[in-house]
Amino acid sequence: MSTRKSTEKRTRKSPEKSSGKSARKSTKTIRSSSVDDAAKKIAKVRNLDLESVKQAIIDAIRIANLDGSYKFLTFAGILPVSLPDGTKIIILPDIHVPAHNKKLLWAVLEFLKDFQPHIVILIGDVADVFALSRWPAPPRVVKNMQKELDQTRRLVDKIIEVSGCVHLFYIMVNHEDRAYRYLTDPASGLANIVDFNTREPILSFHGLMGYKPGDPVTFIYDLQEKGGYGGGILVNDDLEFHHGYIVRPNPGASPRADADRTGKSTAHGHTHRAGMSARETAVGMVRAFELGHLVDPEHPYMGYANLLNNWHPAVGAGQIVGGKVHLKVLPIKQVTTNGQTRYKFTFGKKVYTQSDR
Repeated sequence: MSTRKSTEKRTRKSPEKSSGKSARKSTKTIRSSSVDDAAKKIAKVRNLDLESVKQAIIDAIRIANLDGSYKFLTFAGILPVSLPDGTKIIILPDIHVPAHNKKLLWAVLEFLKDFQPHIVILIGDVADVFALSRWPAPPRVVKNMQKELDQTRRLVDKIIEVSGCVHLFYIMVNHEDRAYRYLTDPASGLANIVDFNTREPILSFHGLMGYKPGDPVTFIYDLQEKGGYGGGILVNDDLEFHHGYIVRPNPGASPRADADRTGKSTAHGHTHRAGMSARETAVGMVRAFELGHLVDPEHPYMGYANLLNNWHPAVGAGQIVGGKVHLKVLPIKQVTTNGQTRYKFTFGKKVYTQSDR
């Protein structure tokens, strides 16, 4: 697996609170032996609150010097991630580009801009990879894999840019694995050829996306270095994020069954449902989160969508407090106002509404 070598790049993308955003831009010219000295200079130049600037610098140092979990371009299996208190996390479930709900994503991007998470987790099925699916295409639907890759890359880059995150984890699952399965059926020898310099498979999904070592992205594969369901992230040995192994018809039931299997608190997507549960066990509280979806159910690629699926759009938002992941499922609801129905969700005192553009 390739490792990230650019510490400087990670530092430049270090997190900041909203009041410390300008502070990050000024640190390039500061030469100081202490955080206090640097904070005083930045606060004076930018007319910012001193304590907010100081905290932004401390957060940046803590995140930028974490012990290694996001140094990889790719990782196989469950990646243990250690995050300090105050780290903010966003989890975006099944987007299925280009079948994503573009109007709804506009509101989600606005939320990311305000929340400014340090870590973003894409919990699987970010790309639909319909062009390589074995399912027959609906009438007049043209399959174009390059277009799907381009749109997915642009969206992932936009999420990184808007959120200002330190790092993004992209969990590779069944839809992304369509690329590997498509190659291995007729040409398994070609599918496994690696690049001479990076030692990464030439036709890997992340390679097709154009990402390289040093980019603030880690692609999580299963133990066989494929998609599927075996890859994920374990944050602070407290909450495991993966795409979802078990499917149950009721919201919240699928991750609960997963948590029963492992004994660990679990968060996943895959089912396109939203729900959560918490219960005390012999080893403590075990939580289960099902994180919904961000697709357009009426898109031609979503021909299997129907009312019986009980799909529900949502996102996940959390923060590390006391070494534990405190996570919320934010359901996105259809609200009718003045005869017009729009998707909306709330966080804090702000309402985020879909764009009609």
